[in-house]
Amino acid sequence: MKKIVIFFLLIFIVTYLPAQEWTNISPFPASNIGILGNFISEEEGWIFQGSISCAKDIYHTEDGGQNWEIIYSLEDSLEFFTSLNMIDYQHGWATKMWRNNQYPHNSYTYYIKTSDGGYSWEDITEYMPDVNYAYPFYFINQDIGFFCGGCDSLSLAALIYKTIDGGYNWYLTETPTIYDPYPYLVNYSVVKFFFLDENNGWAACSALMDAGLSLFTSDGGENWEVGIEPGPPDVFDIHFVNPNYGGAVGRNAFYSFVYITENNFETILYFYEAWDLEMGQFAQAICFQNNSTVWVTGEPGIIYQSTDGGASFELFQQFDQGLHTIQFFDSTGYIFGMQNALLKFTDTNNITIEEEIQDISVTMYPNPLSNTLNVEYSLPKRDKVEILLYNIKGQKVYQQFLGRQQSGTHKLSWALENLSSGIYLIQIKCNNSVVNKKVAILK
Repeated sequence: MKKIVIFFLLIFIVTYLPAQEWTNISPFPASNIGILGNFISEEEGWIFQGSISCAKDIYHTEDGGQNWEIIYSLEDSLEFFTSLNMIDYQHGWATKMWRNNQYPHNSYTYYIKTSDGGYSWEDITEYMPDVNYAYPFYFINQDIGFFCGGCDSLSLAALIYKTIDGGYNWYLTETPTIYDPYPYLVNYSVVKFFFLDENNGWAACSALMDAGLSLFTSDGGENWEVGIEPGPPDVFDIHFVNPNYGGAVGRNAFYSFVYITENNFETILYFYEAWDLEMGQFAQAICFQNNSTVWVTGEPGIIYQSTDGGASFELFQQFDQGLHTIQFFDSTGYIFGMQNALLKFTDTNNITIEEEIQDISVTMYPNPLSNTLNVEYSLPKRDKVEILLYNIKGQKVYQQFLGRQQSGTHKLSWALENLSSGIYLIQIKCNNSVVNKKVAILK
């Protein structure tokens, strides 16, 4: 166990850290292009520039945007990325389009996935249902994902597809047929998904004639029910911190709404129109940093903050760029926007200091072994884990990414049939610790 003296660190935080504000950490110069992608933690993220001319490269950072590396580039000059969704530091899904440059213009959408952090991609287009366009593409983990394929031609309800095997097989879920007012059918589709866990999820929906609504599920997306009733405006974004408490933002050509609920939209706890907040903008994104702090932004880039759970909002900061996505990881937030904007915020009032950090403990058995190695390890806090195996020459012979795991004890059975007899070094890596153990294999 390592002890850390925190007295001078606390003095530094109070005395020397600058005033809290959102700052642009984009690696690109300002231009009329938006940045798309996402972060999976306060340090690690993937982005690309969202235009036909330059959406060729995927950039990756492991240090919160201080440094960026191009990890993948499209070789065909007629291809460009249109979406990217990483769910851990290994697994992600993306869409790309191919568009010819001669009249008549034809375009085709491709669906791809990665299992190595974005360095290589597998085309899974052949496994997708026959729909015009799968949007949005959203995954909870490496197996469970969703997309909306437009709306049904008869019921006009959103077509929400689900996979439980990483995108190789898809099936339709149950979405409601909606009448408003009766007997007119509401034609609606999903704009954005958000899941709190594998059971509880929401969908922000757009309907015809500048209207919108929301859906929710408590059975993992098998069945969907109406939350926000259909009406103006479109619902653009939705976010919850528990199955009951959350909010949504919506907009149409004339005004914007902000909704806050404490009972999953059975009633609206707080409701704002754009002029209530003097926003002068189209609200496009909402994010709950925690139970009390809520962020809202949109076009133009006016950022509003509530520190009382949505009871009131105040103007926090203003940018010239339109802003369209917010993410938060404890004290660190990111906003994606137009004009190549990628904003970062560190809430120094919400930073927690660990008084002690424990190394991970590792037990292996049997040792020596023949075919299967059992590894048991304990994590003092939530962390991403990687296991590697080296031979006596120092050559890496095996590598397995285990993703971000919760604190506590974890067990892994590792089949190593293809290795010859000898002494090997097994290495378990986390963000803050590296443990090396020798193991003998006897055949």
